[in-house]
Amino acid sequence: MTVRTDDIERARTEVGRVFCPHRLTPQAGVRSVQLRMAARRVGGVGVIDLDYGQAVRIQPPALETFYLVQIPRAGSTVVRHAGHTVTSTPGVASVLSPYDASDMHWSEGSPHRIFYADRRTVDRELARLLGRPPDDPVRFDIGMIMTTSTAQAWARGVAFLADELSQPTEASLFDHPQVAARFEQGLIGKLLLAHRHTHSDLLAESGHHPHPGRLVRRACALISDHHSEALTVGDIAEALRVSVRTLQDCFRRELQTSPTAYLRTCRLDAVHRALRAGDPGVSVTSVAVQHGFVHLGRFATDYRTRYGEAPSTTLRR
Repeated sequence: MTVRTDDIERARTEVGRVFCPHRLTPQAGVRSVQLRMAARRVGGVGVIDLDYGQAVRIQPPALETFYLVQIPRAGSTVVRHAGHTVTSTPGVASVLSPYDASDMHWSEGSPHRIFYADRRTVDRELARLLGRPPDDPVRFDIGMIMTTSTAQAWARGVAFLADELSQPTEASLFDHPQVAARFEQGLIGKLLLAHRHTHSDLLAESGHHPHPGRLVRRACALISDHHSEALTVGDIAEALRVSVRTLQDCFRRELQTSPTAYLRTCRLDAVHRALRAGDPGVSVTSVAVQHGFVHLGRFATDYRTRYGEAPSTTLRR
């Protein structure tokens, strides 16, 4: 959805259609807005670029079914939510959980990039990370520092999501449902690890397991059998009834690597075999996407590191 309007009532209606009904009030002296909105969504996540152009006050009720991470690209926003207040700037995002109303004052000239995450999708990904369903709802801290390395990595993922969802339908990597699902899980999982919330301490607990060797062997067998499917480390941990932290610790102890790296290696080997076979109509991109690689630039780098040549060179042989 793309919307442009100077009419306050239409702005309130159109933004409410994307998020939820809310109060929109121009600040003193402001008679109109200059709304510019582009909203994109796939599965349980989305990216909305939103700019009112003028200083406004926004008062949504409890969001109920989704979370929002709001990142100003310029200017500032004062956000009151769940009994806390944060002044949000390009270096500090505001994070709204579904359970409380909010009161936000956007300054003039403060375009925002907003990440949307469905509540059920967040709950499901946290259960994968913990190895069990959470006992309580996930409530994020209201202020998210965007200058840390983990937050910046997550923000790059959001930028990639926005770019892919802006492509023509047939040109986006997310046309492939397995790729879209895998990326959604990774992006939400990274957010749960990058920003503090009510279950962060549980995620940080030691991942002790009484039989690490046995667990790793079972995980490796699962990866070998299912690496071409929409498989994430969270899925592996869930299938083995352990937390992601436990799985990571056992891989590090037994194989001196991570389950993510092991899964990537299995997929690289599968791509290598497919490219060497060189079936008619095969392309590097189609094979890479089929085996779960979303970031094609990173795939090409990893492939060259492992095999000493570009994937296109393997295909031509």
